[in-house]
Parts: sequence; C-alpha cells; structure tokens
Amino acid sequence: MRHLGRAVALGIALLVPSFTAAAESQLWSVRAFGVKIGELQVKTVQSQATYRGDGSFQTTGLAGVLKRIRFSVASNGRVQQSRLLPLAYTGFIDTGRRISETKLGFTDGLPTKIAGEQSPETPISNTAKQGAIDPMTMMWLTVRDQTAATLCNIDQTQFDGTRLVRITLKTRNTNGNMTTCSGTYDRIGGYSAEELAELKTSPLAITYTFTGDRWRATEIALTSRHGKARLLRQD
Repeated sequence: MRHLGRAVALGIALLVPSFTAAAESQLWSVRAFGVKIGELQVKTVQSQATYRGDGSFQTTGLAGVLKRIRFSVASNGRVQQSRLLPLAYTGFIDTGRRISETKLGFTDGLPTKIAGEQSPETPISNTAKQGAIDPMTMMWLTVRDQTAATLCNIDQTQFDGTRLVRITLKTRNTNGNMTTCSGTYDRIGGYSAEELAELKTSPLAITYTFTGDRWRATEIALTSRHGKARLLRQD
C-alpha cells in the first residue's frame, strides 16, 4: 500500500507541469504595399521550466496567387526566469522555387547546425554565435505577453543556421495604455559584403497594449530590403 501511495504521488508530480503549462495561439495579419499579403500563426506552450512553440506563415489572397511563399519554425527549450534557452530548432521554407529545411541543436548556449544544405556567405565563429537563440524562440520572446520588467528590454542575437542577426528593442514611447518599443534589426554574421552594403541595419518597432496586468503585443512594424511591412494581431 505504501508503494502504491508513492507511485500515485510520483504520477501526480509528473503530471503537474502539463496542468500548469500555459498554451497560447496568436494570429497575425501581415501587410505590405498597403495590402494584406499573408498570415502568421504562433502557437506555444510554456510552463515555469520549459517551453515549445510553432510558427507558420503563408501568403494569402492575391499575393498567394502571384507567388506562394510559406515557412514554418519550431523550437523547444528551458525557461530560466524570463530567459528562454533553446535546445532544438527546425525551420522549413518553401519559396515556390526552392524548398529547404534546417535543424539546429544547442549545447551550453551554442547553436550548431545538424541538418541543412545552405552555408553562410562568410564564416561565423562560435564565439559570435554563443548565446544566440533560434528564430522561433526570438519570435516568442518578442510577441509573448510582457511584464513591466521585460517590456522594451530586448537585446538578443539570433542564428538561423546560416545568418546571425542582433535584435534590440530598448526605446520606449508610451501613449495611454499603449507602449511602442523601438530598436533595430542588425545583420552581423554570415552575410556577403554585397548583402551588407544593400542593408545592414533596419528599424523595428513592436507596440504592446496594457491588458489586465500584462503588456500584449498588438502590432509590429519592420523594414526589409523588400520594403516596409506591418503585422497586426487578429486574435
């Protein structure tokens, strides 16, 4: 009987994380050139100790008819206070012309490519990659609900298997119950000289709306080599 009690207690302990984990699904409308070009969906489950997430984008409407583009990203890892520490990542992209898949593993904060054919245009040292997170983890870091301590407090490198970038969101502009965190998206590794000459730094801004006791991401404005784009929260 005593052993049965221990077994039940152990079973409850193993099940507790699944009950305390918070699942969330977000839907974003992606707009460029004044029209909607696609939709981004983000799904995550996070507990006090772990997280996992999936993100997917696909062109819709006229944009989808003219050129089908879709991608998906997935990652999982550990949670340490407000930090997200990835363990594994998979990225898939279909441009309509080319399909590619990349897989990363993480050991002591160092990302390593374990699958994927594309190589960086210029070598990236392990020192530069140390502490970098993957694109899905970066996405969740920026669009998840923020606290007063984490709001406008992002300075993080990202590695997708071929390129290393730095995303910084530090400048704060508050108007009523809305705060816009502004910063930059900087190309720092894996790019050719021509790519860096074309675009090295671009502006980035995320607007959060205060809801309850949290700041909820509601709009993203960014600039790429293709022009300006806006993401609007739909859920």
